Amino acid sequence: MMKLMQRASSLYIFEDDDFRRKEFYETCGFTLEIGVNSCSGLGFGSSVWEAALGLCQYFEKEGITFSDKKVIELGAGTGIVSILVALLGGDVTITDQPELLNGIERNVSFNIPSSFKPQVKVRALRWGLDNSLFPSDYDYILCSDIMVFHDSIPLILETLLHLSNERTIVYFASTMSYGQNVTREGHVTLSQYFQTELVCRYDVEDVSVYRMLLNTPTAVQLLNS
Repeated sequence: MMKLMQRASSLYIFEDDDFRRKEFYETCGFTLEIGVNSCSGLGFGSSVWEAALGLCQYFEKEGITFSDKKVIELGAGTGIVSILVALLGGDVTITDQPELLNGIERNVSFNIPSSFKPQVKVRALRWGLDNSLFPSDYDYILCSDIMVFHDSIPLILETLLHLSNERTIVYFASTMSYGQNVTREGHVTLSQYFQTELVCRYDVEDVSVYRMLLNTPTAVQLLNS
């Protein structure tokens, strides 16, 4: 039974408008320094969630590198997954709601050397509203614990279909017990438009990591309807 990676240590900080604590995670030979604030009023995006750790650990286990690959993350929250992917060589666009971008940018500054920073972009992406501002030529799309509300499922699907092409690999990680009905309904919906393979399970935390590829004929039919 695979065990999910844990926080290595944490440090409380004071007189900081954004963060109340820094958490440290060790993966892929890097120590990631992530500012968090569960009392910020910014909702789910100000903490590190299990599915994000599951994706990071999966990349380490599989030895995946992202050199010269174009990557986008949806609902990045603290940015921990994208930060790791940038350190692994990816050209990464980190996206979330506008109010979360400042925290992401600070976490990028904690972890990304100046020589890597041209590879990292932090942008607002409101699902279903800002899709047209982004291209459809990504090599990878990353998602972790983003299916929380029923109303978000069609917006996530619409956004994934816009960003994907027939070569795009989507890594989608979910803690299946969070909003259980929503999460399971969401994955059933996505599987109608993407070929979906369960590639990793963390049973204790109930985290599943899926690898998805666009089911092109079905997606084309949807887009033309």
